[in-house]
Amino acid sequence: MQFCFALASALFCATAAAQLQPLYAPVENPQTPEKVMLGKFLFWEEQLSSDNSVACGTCHLPEFGGGDGRTPQAINPGIDQSYGTADDIHGSAGVVRQTNNGDFVPSSTFGLRHQVTRRTSPSNIGAGHHADLFWDQRASGTFTDPETGNILIPFNGALESQAVVPIMSPVEMGRLGRTWNDVRQKLQAAQPMKLASNLPVDMIAARLVHPTYPDLFTWAFGDPTINAARIAFALGSYQRTLNPDQTPWDAFMAGNSTALTPYEQQGWQIFQNAGRCISCHWEPLFADDLPHNLGLRPNNEDIGAFITTGFAFDIGGFKTPTLRNVGLRTRLFHNGQSPALGDPAQLTDPASTLNVYLQGGGVDLSNLDPFMVPLTPLLSAVDIEVIQDFCMTALTDPRCENALPPFDHPDLRSAVIAPPRQYGPSLPGASEPFVIDSAPPFPGNLDYRLGVAGGDGAGLALLTYGFQSFEPNLSFAGLPWHVDVHDWIPVALQGSPGSPGYATLHLPIPDVPTLSMFPLYWQLFVDDPLAPSGIASSKGWEFVIQ
Repeated sequence: MQFCFALASALFCATAAAQLQPLYAPVENPQTPEKVMLGKFLFWEEQLSSDNSVACGTCHLPEFGGGDGRTPQAINPGIDQSYGTADDIHGSAGVVRQTNNGDFVPSSTFGLRHQVTRRTSPSNIGAGHHADLFWDQRASGTFTDPETGNILIPFNGALESQAVVPIMSPVEMGRLGRTWNDVRQKLQAAQPMKLASNLPVDMIAARLVHPTYPDLFTWAFGDPTINAARIAFALGSYQRTLNPDQTPWDAFMAGNSTALTPYEQQGWQIFQNAGRCISCHWEPLFADDLPHNLGLRPNNEDIGAFITTGFAFDIGGFKTPTLRNVGLRTRLFHNGQSPALGDPAQLTDPASTLNVYLQGGGVDLSNLDPFMVPLTPLLSAVDIEVIQDFCMTALTDPRCENALPPFDHPDLRSAVIAPPRQYGPSLPGASEPFVIDSAPPFPGNLDYRLGVAGGDGAGLALLTYGFQSFEPNLSFAGLPWHVDVHDWIPVALQGSPGSPGYATLHLPIPDVPTLSMFPLYWQLFVDDPLAPSGIASSKGWEFVIQ
């Protein structure tokens, strides 16, 4: 049934008027300005995450085509669990694995560092046009209330279905064992957009009149009740305003013959004909709402849509992404293996988008989609160049690129605050000791935590801190010293013998504005029988309260 609905939706896209149509809301969740504004707050609210470090918008920025601009720096090692190999995934960085009381717990893959998703973030811009969402299509048009189990939207609710998943994910925004009551209590106590800056005018005006989340929910729904369904309804309403329908291609199809350059017009013709791109990237959405297997990697690394459809031909298949705003994306394909369009590596990297299509698939051809045929005999070098140019420029909505309404948004603290600075050498043993914090430190963060890791599980550690650094470092007893020590904190490490120890320190920061821009310097020393003197030391770490 799901397959049939997706096919019908795709056929509608192919036969509808050329220009992208408005995004229609389900009758169960009609659009209202109040719900849209509440959804805008929630979408950009870092406090919606367990540790105040991630918002929905962190991974879905309009300036990056609705995707994650951080993906080049966020690597998941893939199924082989080894970095620097072919199956590495350019995913999206989420939270450090943590329990519901805020203690860090090492993951088997990332240890005590930020986790990274096993797929890139698909674009949320224009996502309301899709019958289902996620790369494997598991967010269907039927929205079920995660708190009650009741079906609230039988059709056209994919945005609502998708919206509730990252909030609970212990990789993306949540903690282990997080509940909707936890989310409810946090929003009830949170000052909206406390961590953000440069709020758009409409958000400033709304917050002046409705200064708390209970006020905003009352404005949108008539009473202050906060629950999963209302959060999903608001997030869905906001995202239905993000319709990327003002591209040069849309203007051209509306009758403006000069909206596309002659070069772009040539690219559009080849896109439809010899390039065969139109086979799966149907206008006007430039997607077909169906999964396809391009053979990018062996099918056993990620079975893709098969987990949703149960059809053998969908093993290793992934939902066709829209090409609208593809020129703004930093990484391409579901695993991020391809560099951005326009990157010179597109012509030299066998795993690039262009080369995958030119050679007719990737490395696993066992379940290859029948649409995948080698394009090399069909396209000249000029053809390839003009197709790329068409996709990069003609399909870009300038409002997305420049974050103009309705794609405007605040600056997120996690995006504008520099991560802790590391300096000086470490002296590792079995592993390199390190320090990590839960989120950028700021005055009033009563949930601020430091995580420490290294040495041997169940051993001892000493966390030193001061207000000045030693750069270059001093040396004492064969150990590098990076901090003019003010004091130290003895730490009993958790873990098991033979594995790195770890611990969490809860260090609430008072709400004192004068602490802003106050630096703290940390260095960790741990018992480690494999270190030269039986003690391993970390680099110096500078954390600035800001």
